[in-house]
Amino acid sequence: MNEAIVILAIAAPAVLLAAALYWIDRVRRRESLFRWASENHFKLLAYRQPFPVEASGFPFSLSKAQHVFRVEVESNDGRHQAGWVRLGSAWLGLASRKADVKWID
Repeated sequence: MNEAIVILAIAAPAVLLAAALYWIDRVRRRESLFRWASENHFKLLAYRQPFPVEASGFPFSLSKAQHVFRVEVESNDGRHQAGWVRLGSAWLGLASRKADVKWID
């Protein structure tokens, strides 16, 4: 019985820490995407991250620190566009404001 309590006392904080770090990463990704849209005067209509096995506009990213999104945006003149956005740099990740865009024709 005491062993189970010790294991639970160690495992529960580890699971909570992992969940908190995952949540923080998700929030940072969304903030970076919304900042990119705002800086480029776009209104985000839809966005999602591709599944790991799904083809994207950036099939080979240099780093796992970069995040790829499929976006649909509306520009200030009302034009709708769809494409892929890769946020972050290979070394700095989302600490960099670098963004690569490939529009779908």
